[in-house]
Amino acid sequence: MFPVLYLVGFNFVKMIMRGYKFVFFLIVVSLSGCFDFNNKQKSFMDDEKFKAWRLGVAISHNFPALVEQAYGVNYTEDWTSIMLPYGQLFNPRRYSLESMRKRSYPDYSGNELLLHPIVNLEQAQMGPRYKALPDELYIYWQVANSRVNYATVVKITEEIKLAMTRPYVDQDVGFEGQRCYQTRFLFGLLPDGRAKLWLRGCGIYTYIGTYQPAKSVPEDSGKKAENKPVPWDKVNKVWFDRKYDKMQTLADVIKELGQEINASDQ
Repeated sequence: MFPVLYLVGFNFVKMIMRGYKFVFFLIVVSLSGCFDFNNKQKSFMDDEKFKAWRLGVAISHNFPALVEQAYGVNYTEDWTSIMLPYGQLFNPRRYSLESMRKRSYPDYSGNELLLHPIVNLEQAQMGPRYKALPDELYIYWQVANSRVNYATVVKITEEIKLAMTRPYVDQDVGFEGQRCYQTRFLFGLLPDGRAKLWLRGCGIYTYIGTYQPAKSVPEDSGKKAENKPVPWDKVNKVWFDRKYDKMQTLADVIKELGQEINASDQ
């Protein structure tokens, strides 16, 4: 589709040169087929600081979720990469109320999602650990409160891939000043089947969005659901350590990338 861009004429090119490169950048990213990310990605594959992607899970104490399986699919390279099991999600070191309060704040009620590398379980890929990014993520999980099984499917858009391949200066303790990338996915699982998604790394959380389940199936094993009332005013909230971590959105990243393009040509 790149030849189509030449049809807009010389005036549009002049407009771009006069400071509208950010607008052009957004247009190119949003048009299907106009941004060949696979070629761009290759330049990062050789960077030792660009690590194989991982997938983490955040749950609350009072409304936990059991992750049965998670994997990523890359259609261009024709592979499916399964994550290591998430059985350690309930390890007392991360799941106990005492541990959660220690990592967050003393009055943590057990309802909010906590974003913390020790509390959250982040798993690597099983077998070959691909640095190439997946085109889709699949995660299968069950809400303990309702005994409902959910499937969440997330398309990894060109915008998300741009955010993951953007280099940062690391702010994490022990790695300050080093070049780093946000190659870690983090799902926050809610008791109604919705899943929040962030990118993590470099002392930054990048909020991508909240996804509805692609499928939901009630448990038929005969186990009784607790069906505790959900205090959504607390359960829908997220805590992170503002002293050490920064929170931003995907829209923030795309805007900053556009501004960097403009600044580089001034």
